[in-house]
Amino acid sequence: MLQIFVMNGPDKGRSFEFERDVILVGRGPENHIQMKDKSVSRKHVKIEKKGEKYFITDLGSKNGTFIEGMRIEPQKEYEVGEGIPVAVGKTFIVIGKSYPNDMLAVLDSIDLFKELDEDGGDIKDRPLTAKKNMELIYKVSNVLMQSLNIKDVLEKVLGYIMELLKRVDRGVVILIDRKTGNISEAISITKTSKDEAGKAYSKTIVERVLRERRPVSMLDTQTEDEAMLSESMRAMQIRSVMCVPLVSKSQVIGVIYVDSVKKPHGFRKEDLDLLTALSSPAALAVENAFINRGPLRQETA
Repeated sequence: MLQIFVMNGPDKGRSFEFERDVILVGRGPENHIQMKDKSVSRKHVKIEKKGEKYFITDLGSKNGTFIEGMRIEPQKEYEVGEGIPVAVGKTFIVIGKSYPNDMLAVLDSIDLFKELDEDGGDIKDRPLTAKKNMELIYKVSNVLMQSLNIKDVLEKVLGYIMELLKRVDRGVVILIDRKTGNISEAISITKTSKDEAGKAYSKTIVERVLRERRPVSMLDTQTEDEAMLSESMRAMQIRSVMCVPLVSKSQVIGVIYVDSVKKPHGFRKEDLDLLTALSSPAALAVENAFINRGPLRQETA
């Protein structure tokens, strides 16, 4: 029996069971599963069960099919594991088993699917960047739904961000102790010395974002008002920086921070939009970690 579960979007919560081993998914009425999501092509994917294994083939869809964050080639068969999220347009489906409700909330919090054409056309506006952004979103949503240590999850998220935004030199996720308001954890990745990772961020920028509860972006610090810069920013030679708050249940629980050293204009407004969009699922993942596994413990040397 072939079981399909829809995890988000207009068809969220629907499930299907088929005695047949091959089914078609798309917007058209000729499919075995007809989707309401307008970003799904009329004929989007073929799903096939062979023994105990599952295979998926993109049928030349406009907005693509993603497995574990990577867009698969059209007309080529790919094996997919039971329970692994598959992105069909804006909609995630899984084969063989459903997902817990708290994990489904991760998908509902992602808000960059405006990059997709809801009339079934191709990706709009700066196509290459949009496709890379989509791959990042799918990678992040996939890793946030895995049963990993939250520190490992956030390190992976930072790695994906730095992989996409090539001119970012350092990235940090900073978490706040809910009782004291002090920094409880700083999870860092840097392209320079690993020993510098834990201290490689501007406390001035982080404190400003925590205080004002809104994103901060400086494309070129040398063009900013001197009063907006700190001595540490000049000492660390920060030339461009972005920082967004992590907000859960109306409470700021931390920030995502990235910067570029010695190079101005390391990112654009679209990159700040991307980082802001990713902050919602990241905050939800942290919240789930607090609920399910207790507060994060700060490591000591």
